[in-house]
Amino acid sequence: MYLKLSYFFIEKVMKRIKSLLLSLKEIFIVLFIQYFILIISIILFNGYENIYIGNILLSIFSIIYILSKKNIINVSFNIRNNYFIYIMLGSSISIIYNMILYRFHLYTYDTNNTFLFLDVLTSGIIGPIFEEVVFRVSFIPKVECFIYNKEKVIITSIIFAILHFNFLSGFIAFIIGIINGYIYIKTRDIIKISLVHISLNTISSLITCYNNLIFILGIILMIEVILYFGKERYL
Repeated sequence: MYLKLSYFFIEKVMKRIKSLLLSLKEIFIVLFIQYFILIISIILFNGYENIYIGNILLSIFSIIYILSKKNIINVSFNIRNNYFIYIMLGSSISIIYNMILYRFHLYTYDTNNTFLFLDVLTSGIIGPIFEEVVFRVSFIPKVECFIYNKEKVIITSIIFAILHFNFLSGFIAFIIGIINGYIYIKTRDIIKISLVHISLNTISSLITCYNNLIFILGIILMIEVILYFGKERYL
């Protein structure tokens, strides 16, 4: 009896792992195309030029991918929704996290960054929308048939974090994965999760050093967000 139960459990786990790997196929294809674009840019262009051209090409690919998923993207703008609170949520997380990194010298701003506008456009706006479509809009529904609600948010967030290939980036990616995963499962609203991610990345691109006032502002914004959701009790 024990052996049968053990076999059944192992078989069930293996099936779920297989299903998860199959659901990751599209993400691996997307990553392959992105790295192929970067490698080609490095080979064909020199210095900062390859960064500039590479980011533009990646943005074009991201836009094409987003448009290809328009049949599963639910864009239902409702003027009664308080979308600003999601901007506050992303901004507060970004400010607090970046202030901690700068305060303890865990991150140094690149003073040679001459492509700030491009960085904000690609990493701050296009990139977040692209990632939300890939990891929330497209990926979450694929794992819903074999993973429970709480598990799917955690598992998709872990995968999202791992694929950032950097501990500091991966840590904040995991947090955003948890928050946006929960919001998306509850609302299926890409506008809300995109606003959280866009505000977080954009603020991160603009912060250059530690500042007490900015840190306090981030804490105040976070308190306001917590009080709002605690009072409203909905997303």
